[in-house]
Amino acid sequence: MKTNFIILLFILGSNFIFGQDTSALNKRPSFNLDLYVNDTVFYEAPIAESFYVINDSMIQIFPGENLYFEATQNHGKLDKLKRVASVTDSSKTLIIEFKQVYKGKTHEQMILSVRNPFKKNLHYKAFMNLMKNKKWAKTSVVPVIAGLISYETWPNIITSLMLKGFELKD
Repeated sequence: MKTNFIILLFILGSNFIFGQDTSALNKRPSFNLDLYVNDTVFYEAPIAESFYVINDSMIQIFPGENLYFEATQNHGKLDKLKRVASVTDSSKTLIIEFKQVYKGKTHEQMILSVRNPFKKNLHYKAFMNLMKNKKWAKTSVVPVIAGLISYETWPNIITSLMLKGFELKD
């Protein structure tokens, strides 16, 4: 019991120290992640409560989520990422959607769409958690042209994406 209390204090303290947004809007409630594999196999995993934005600079997104994030520009970098419930300022709100495409009950592909509201091209890094490996791996993504939407597709079943290193460049 004492050990659990110390661990809890450490987690809460590290969130405070590193500036983690602990607001209710940034907390993803626990849920079951359900993904089609094929006609006879179905992937299911319980996902614990977690944050959408981690340390004001990284976004974790799961299949089936369509999310809005406001960001502050700071010397070409986007920081102070904050999840918002809707688009209230379209000039600084990223719209990110991650979904699985399937036919019947058979997986076809995963699609990530990122809408760039800024006047410069948006560069970022992406890491994926593959169903078969259950570990993070870097993946390539193209920059999102200013004012447009980019689409990334993967043939593998991805259980989550981590997006970070958001920068605006000409």
